[in-house]
Parts: sequence; C-alpha cells; structure tokens
Amino acid sequence: MPDSEKNLVTNPKFSGAGKAPDGWSYVSARPELALGHEVRTDAADNTVLVLEATDDNRAFGCWRGAVKIEAHKWYRASVKVRLINVDDPTLSVFAQVARHYLVPAGPWAEVTVLQQLICSDRDHEYQGNFFEIYLRAATRGCVEISEPSFIEVPEPDFRMARVAAVRFDHEVNNLTLEQQRARLAEQLELAGGIKPDIVATTEFTPVIGVPESEYGSFWEVAEPVPGGPACRIAAAAAKKHGMHVILGNIERRGPHLFNTAVLFGRDGRFIGQYDKTHLTFGELELGVSCGDSYPVFDLDFGRIGIHICYDEWFPEVARYYAHQGTEIIFLCVAGGKPITWRTRALDNGIHFVAASTSPPSMVIESSGDIMAENHRGGFAWADLNLEYRQTNAYRDPTMAYGMPGIVPQMRNVLDHRLLHDLSRSIRDISRPK
Repeated sequence: MPDSEKNLVTNPKFSGAGKAPDGWSYVSARPELALGHEVRTDAADNTVLVLEATDDNRAFGCWRGAVKIEAHKWYRASVKVRLINVDDPTLSVFAQVARHYLVPAGPWAEVTVLQQLICSDRDHEYQGNFFEIYLRAATRGCVEISEPSFIEVPEPDFRMARVAAVRFDHEVNNLTLEQQRARLAEQLELAGGIKPDIVATTEFTPVIGVPESEYGSFWEVAEPVPGGPACRIAAAAAKKHGMHVILGNIERRGPHLFNTAVLFGRDGRFIGQYDKTHLTFGELELGVSCGDSYPVFDLDFGRIGIHICYDEWFPEVARYYAHQGTEIIFLCVAGGKPITWRTRALDNGIHFVAASTSPPSMVIESSGDIMAENHRGGFAWADLNLEYRQTNAYRDPTMAYGMPGIVPQMRNVLDHRLLHDLSRSIRDISRPK
C-alpha cells in the first residue's frame, strides 16, 4: 500500500463510527434492490466494507467513497476484494473510479486486487470523483472490501505499434506477373521508409492487376510457401527494413490450393501463416481448400490475428481473436465493406488494419474510428496504442480499457446465460437431426 499521504482516496482505512465510515456510503437505486451491507472487522483486525447477496439475482448496489482527482492527469487505482462463496466473480464483482472500470490484476482468487490506470482528460465533470465497489447478479456469498488506493502517476510510456496497409492502384490492370512482383517490391520499399513494425499486403497479391490470361489459373500461378517468388520479395523487404510483413498469397500445398496470408519476421524469416477459413463459392469452384485453424502470433510489439476477405463477415472469428488477447486484426482483402471492418473493431475493442484492393486500405482504431486510409496506390499507416485502447466512439470512459462484449461485468445477468445458450444453439445447428 503506498504512503497514505499520497493516497487520494478519502478515508481509505474506513475509520469512523456508525453504519458507514466517514466519507463512505452504501448506494442502491431503490430499497427493493438493496444488498446486505455492513462494516466489520476481518480476521486481521482491519476494518472492511461488506456487500452481501440476497436471494434476488437482480439486486444491485455499491459502497461509494470519493477521490481527489484533477483533469489531464494520470492515476493508478486499486482495491482489494475478498470473495466468500461468490459463485461467479467475473460477472458479479466490479469496481470503478470516476467511471473507469477496474480489472483483476491476475486470475480471480479468494483475495483479488482490482486495478486500473486512469486518465482524467476526457469529460472530467461527467466522470465525477466516486470510488465505487459493486456486487450484482449473485444469490449467495459476500465480498469484503479493503485498501482502496488512488495514486497520481507520471504519464505512462505506452506500448505502440506502427502499422501499414499496402494498396495497389486498382486502375492498373494490364501487368505481367513480373511487373506485379516489381510493384510489390516497390510498395514494400516505400512502406519501409516510415519504419513500421508491420506491413500487410492485399489478398491475392501476386496477381493483383494481372489479367487471368497472363497467369492461366490460381493453380498454375500458386507458389510454395515460404520459398516462392512473392514470398522471397516479402522476406527480403522484411529483413532490409527490420519490419514484419504479412503477404496475401496463393499457395499450392501438395494436392491442395490455399488462399493464405504469410507472415515474415523482422529478420526475413518465415514465422507462420493463416489459411482462409470462410471461402466464397467462387473459390470452392476454383478448387481452393479451406483452412482449419485461427492462429494468433505473438510478435515483439504485440499479439495479432489475421483475416482474409470473406472472414470479415463472420463475427465469431473476430470475437475468438479478442478472447485470445489479440490486439490487432490484419485483413488481406480484395473487396469488402469498411463498415464491417469498423464494426469488428468496435464490437471487440480491437484495432483493425485492412490491406485492400477495393475499397481503400485502412487503419481503424478499436473505437471504430478510421485513423488512416489510402484510395489509390501506396499505403495507409498509423501508430496504434496497444495498451490504452478506445472501445466506444463516444469515448465513454467506462469502456476505455475493456472490450464491452468481452468483459463479463459489462453484461447483465441475462446476457451472461445467453452466451451459453448461444454456444449450444450454434453447436446444435451443425448437427444432423
């Protein structure tokens, strides 16, 4: 616990006589929704605040204190909670300070610290100065609350990623395969000039702008991975500029053909690849085979996942990546809809980078806002903050650090059960009757 003189919580040791400590109060919307609540002494003889469930799982309330907070400053908030027979703390227990959610410092345990890094620069008056700890959606158990802390800290040095998404001018459509390879090398060379952490190219990169009469068929133009001609160009650019490269490619693998995205590291070495899992009917007719996994890649700047084209239309994929802790999804796409890309970002609190033939290539932050776009030849690029991700276009501070569809506390009690029902119904649909 930091020195008490630096702790900006009013009465963090809960001193005072009566039913509530000085500067603290129990709050519920209506008496009918009230939880059990009291002040007690724990086994170590420390004063703690208690919230206790009733037989109504819609009962809802909090202990509320106050903090001293100023605009345009950074703070670290924390509070310790002891769980006693609470069935589902991920749904039932949460805290917020100035309308910023606190999250567990690690896996939930009997004693768990909830914490958060908070910036008071947005709508300071609306955020207020309350320190609140809640219990909800529970029919048994209680929570003991202790050690609330609110400490001013220097502005953090956040983990950032510079990303770029290549776009080939779609009006250029009479190239040879060699000319397109030269264009790929040129675009990667230009993108390397901004010193990005990672660059993505479009779906079907080797044949963009190349007439089908020039290359025959996907089967004929497909190349081995990672040793094919387009792969060699991407690997060389990655090594030269010390950047990661995602190459949208067509691969022949044994008797099968894959629409794939190939990832190279800063040293030019092959890291891995993602095979498109949602194929169009046109691809099936051409003999393209379906991928069967959703790999995530831990790179030196953060964790990424990859989409290819039609994958964007299936929200479960982006949601899966978000649950795996993915911070950026890269989309290699020939055609698509930016509104879908923005929705995937906003739904999941995840950055989304689309390297597109048509529409424009885009960098979209986790709020769904477009940070950069390129409508012709070249690339779009931006610096993405991987640790302070906006998740709502309205900049609602309660959503500034968590993904509203991911964090259980952001759901009501019925939604929580709905997730299980939804999973079961999806499984049932796939089973023969």
